[in-house]
Amino acid sequence: MRISTIVIGSFIGLLSLSLINGEVLKVASLYGRYTVQDDIYKQIVADAASYINDDRGSEQLVRPGDQFNLIHIPLLNNGREFKDQTVSKTTYQICNEVRNADAAAIILPSDFCRKCGSIGKVIGDAYSPVMALDQSDGSGAFKMRPKRDEIEEMITDVIDNFKWSTFIYLWQGGQALHLGRKMAAKAMDYGWTILPIKLDIENFEQQAEDLKTRRMKNILIYATNEDLLKSVVDDAFETKLLSNGYHWIFGNPNPPISKEFLDTKYRHNMAYLTRFKMEANELGYYTSIEEPVKKWRFRQRAAYDALVAVARAMQLHRDREGRYPDSVSGCGQSERSTLEPYLKQIGFFGASGFVQFNEHGDRVNYTIKIYSGKDKFAQNLAGFFTQDVKSWEAANGQKWPGKAGKRTYLKPFRQSDANRIKILAVPEPPFFMKTDWESTRYKEGIEYTQEELGNEPYSGYSWELIKEVKKVFEEEMGLDFDYEIILMNPGQYGNKDLSTGEWDGMIRKLVDVDADLAIGSLQKNGERENDIDFTAKWYSSQLKMAILHPSWTFEYPFSLVYPFHVTAWFALIVIFIIVSLLTFIIGYCDPYEYRRLAERGRVAPELADTFGIFDSVFYVLSTGFWQGYTRGPRSWSLRLLSAFWFWFALCMIFLYASVAKDVFKFSKTGIKIKDVHDLLHNEVYEFGAVRHSPSLDFYRYNKGQYRMVYDRMLNSEKNLIEDKIENAAYRMRRQWNGRYTLLGEERILSYAVDRRPCRLYVTGKTLGKITFSFATPSGSPLRDQMSYALKILKKRGNITRILEKKYSKYLDCAGNGHFEELTKKSYSLHDLQGMYYLMFIFLGGSFIVFILEWLFYVLFIGDETSRPSFKARPSPHKRGKKKKDDDIYGGDPAGAGDATNWI
Repeated sequence: MRISTIVIGSFIGLLSLSLINGEVLKVASLYGRYTVQDDIYKQIVADAASYINDDRGSEQLVRPGDQFNLIHIPLLNNGREFKDQTVSKTTYQICNEVRNADAAAIILPSDFCRKCGSIGKVIGDAYSPVMALDQSDGSGAFKMRPKRDEIEEMITDVIDNFKWSTFIYLWQGGQALHLGRKMAAKAMDYGWTILPIKLDIENFEQQAEDLKTRRMKNILIYATNEDLLKSVVDDAFETKLLSNGYHWIFGNPNPPISKEFLDTKYRHNMAYLTRFKMEANELGYYTSIEEPVKKWRFRQRAAYDALVAVARAMQLHRDREGRYPDSVSGCGQSERSTLEPYLKQIGFFGASGFVQFNEHGDRVNYTIKIYSGKDKFAQNLAGFFTQDVKSWEAANGQKWPGKAGKRTYLKPFRQSDANRIKILAVPEPPFFMKTDWESTRYKEGIEYTQEELGNEPYSGYSWELIKEVKKVFEEEMGLDFDYEIILMNPGQYGNKDLSTGEWDGMIRKLVDVDADLAIGSLQKNGERENDIDFTAKWYSSQLKMAILHPSWTFEYPFSLVYPFHVTAWFALIVIFIIVSLLTFIIGYCDPYEYRRLAERGRVAPELADTFGIFDSVFYVLSTGFWQGYTRGPRSWSLRLLSAFWFWFALCMIFLYASVAKDVFKFSKTGIKIKDVHDLLHNEVYEFGAVRHSPSLDFYRYNKGQYRMVYDRMLNSEKNLIEDKIENAAYRMRRQWNGRYTLLGEERILSYAVDRRPCRLYVTGKTLGKITFSFATPSGSPLRDQMSYALKILKKRGNITRILEKKYSKYLDCAGNGHFEELTKKSYSLHDLQGMYYLMFIFLGGSFIVFILEWLFYVLFIGDETSRPSFKARPSPHKRGKKKKDDDIYGGDPAGAGDATNWI
């Protein structure tokens, strides 16, 4: 025990002196399992007695010569007694001790047993007066703590202000359980989802690891025995449950979060803390304890003030009645102490705040300060709760700043700036941009009149949305939303240095709490969520691909040869020649073919040359094109060869046709790409992106196939990543084969490509799903407040209307016409240009051969009468005898006798 022989000796000396010069005023102080530890509470009330008895102070609490003395009653000495203790047993012990003590008042905690939360109420009704240090609502005791309903009201107002929708409730003890039930009863009215979890003090480190696996990041904690909070806070810090992403509300007044803790342990990038602290007199009291009053827990402060309150009431009793009050003889007496009316009249500013009691012994007219913030702003005063508004107005000489009927006042959220909310925005049309952005963004001479520009400095989805959010905050949530837009440079969303783990851009400013909110096309991903928080999503989109429109894509003219490799074409030509030669040989030598049959007179002589060398080539060619021939083979060998050649040619034609469709529609390949798998396996397009864009960040901070997309762009030697989307669009329009394409969010792409000249097209079903949210510093109340406002706007359809609005008058290509729509699927002139070229080549070749034939005939064969003429030819019966000499096109040579002689 820390009450040394010196203290006991002083007590005896003072008692002897008082017997000579004055009266001895006795007050009993009881101690339970936690209040007895290390004799801290004993020392605190002993210091309070010394402060009361000191007649050298500014105020005299007892008459000179009178002494205020304590009777220390440690009811428990070890943990086993605590486990075995019951309410009835504790009541009996307390009543027995106070009867023997003959004390004018008793100071009573409730840490005597597991279920002794109601002991203050029991003893408060049985004895008079009782200064209850713990919750004892509805009893005859004088409560040093605020009523539980008032604490509940304050916590409810704070959570409602923060717009928490889900949170974990960590509780310990019966009073905390009762508070939790009251909160759960109103959960439906406030739209809360509460997960109550009983604190496991002995295994909290393990419990903390389990809490970290849950998605809920808002935590409300309340402990019936506040002495246990110190170890909980230490373990939460060590297990990183007090780290980024979490928002803690400590329901107990004056939790163990001291300035020293904030300066030493609570370092950079920690949880957002909201805590309540009684507005108190921390410097006016004497204490011999090394730890200053400002670091004391609330129950320790209340113990000090309880003794001072009794001393003030006794002095008032003596001043009014000329004597000190008599002590009550024991528990259960019908009479109440005459000191009680005077306890209800005192009022002073103590270590636990303003101490005053109403006619029921409830503490009144106190004010609780609310601190909320993180890192360097952890000690920001966010507001306060007052037990009585009129008393507060009288004490402060001003009108209550909160809402009528509300005892909680929370200032408009301010953290990085004292006067307004600092909002970061990166220009990214159409999400956020300056109103006159287009006049400097594009090379064309885009001009706006002042009437078109209006008076607003910005435009875009996020700008319109933040204006709607302001209305919800001020008109429905009752929160001021004055803000300042800080425009970042293009692309400064924030990238993480993998070597140092540090962010830059907007993320850096949010991590350092140099800004309160980030808007625009900031993409939500897991890497960023580790260091900042995101609101509920306000827009989900798809990543797509911008390509050169098929109607403007020029392929290699002779791409029709692509279905077969060059070696396959060479093999086909060789096989064709071999088959043609074999046909000629069989036709010339086989005894059953026309030549030999004509020799034997079996067929007409003019058929003897049926399978000559030229006829054989054209026969094989016509069979290959499935056109047949005027005369078929007579021998089985040539028939068999023709059958196999026909089968071979038919197979090759079908193989060619099966591939030719894709070859002819090379320009349509982009339209066929539906997902990232198709994108990675296509061999036509080289896809790129805009540096520091949401799409590039999506692929960069992702895994699997999405990461492969980023790696392929980054490792390409063709500089696929452009600095600006305008440069990428210009690059696509300038190419002729459409091989370079651009990946991006579909609305960003459409805004850039839906401009004249209308040569670009956005395609791809989904190359990745991307969500957009607003971002806040980790644990910031704005996270939940903004989510609440966005939820309202989404339900009303405001967000849909904002997304449907046009933010440029130059999007002339936004809708495809009938022709452009058909071009995406049908064969275009560019697709079939190779066929047209070949057709013209063949036509030209045929015409050239015709000219050559005509010249050859005129110059070397024909005479004056037989030369070709463009005059009408006479009918056959008027025509003269046909000249046969030298006619190589059907006539017999001159001098030929029968067919046998000239064949």
